[in-house]
Amino acid sequence: MFPLHNHNRLIQTKLILHFQRRRKRVLSLVNQFFSTSLIDVATLLGENIRTVGLELSRGIASEMLIQEK
Repeated sequence: MFPLHNHNRLIQTKLILHFQRRRKRVLSLVNQFFSTSLIDVATLLGENIRTVGLELSRGIASEMLIQEK
C-alpha cells in the first residue's frame, strides 16, 4: 500500500509543479500584454496631445494675423 501512496503523492507533486509553472507563464504573458498595451496607449495619447497643441498654436497664430489686419 505504501508504494502506491508514494506514487500517487509523487504524481500530485508533479502536477502541482506543472500547474504552478504554467500559471507563472500565463501571468507573465498577461503582464507583458498589459505593459505593452499601456505603453501603446501612453504613446498614442502623447501623439494626440502633441497634435492638439500644434493645431491650437496654428489657430492662435491665425487669429493673431486676422486681428493684425
